[in-house]
Amino acid sequence: MPFAALLSSKIEEIPKPGLKAQLKMAPRHRLKDEKLFLNVPANAKKAAVMMLLYPDAAQKLHFCLIQRPNYAGKHSGQISFPGGKREEGDNDYWETALRETMEEVGVNPHEINRLTALSSTYIPPSNFMVYPFMAYAKKRPNFIPEEGEVDHVIEVPLSLLLDESSMKEGEIEASYMKEITVPMFVFGDYKVWGATAMVLAEARELILLAK
Repeated sequence: MPFAALLSSKIEEIPKPGLKAQLKMAPRHRLKDEKLFLNVPANAKKAAVMMLLYPDAAQKLHFCLIQRPNYAGKHSGQISFPGGKREEGDNDYWETALRETMEEVGVNPHEINRLTALSSTYIPPSNFMVYPFMAYAKKRPNFIPEEGEVDHVIEVPLSLLLDESSMKEGEIEASYMKEITVPMFVFGDYKVWGATAMVLAEARELILLAK
């Protein structure tokens, strides 16, 4: 999708595909109890993430993901959006997403323009309710990964997300489970599954509606 076309699409006004789209990429073992995604515990922690789109030199859109370092935690080594936990000083979840994007990949909030909020999603293993946002930068940011939280930045052409052949099933291992088959997006050597894939599934459908 060309950069100019996205900006003129009025994507904010399009009804969000929501949970129906997200569940297409949800781990199958969790689909046995869809209530996991609907009945969010009162003590769920809150976080926000950023799907940041930007053009390359040919004005073709990309977005960035990050790979987490290996550590003693549920999301060790996983691929996700820049983002993190809401802090007391954040006025809202958009501000959380901006702050975390700056902290994790070094993108100045003044470079980021909001497109729309995507549907929130609950992550049962870590008890987080995540609020995703879609935004854009007018040029490719100068990414500066935060070494303690980001192993490296992954730049993905948007065309790969929109290509249905990127949607597959495969085996993964996580710190809290071994060798399960899950739906995933495959971008080159990277396998994206879980909550990040669920958010990407909704973003994909929304962008296709906007085209």
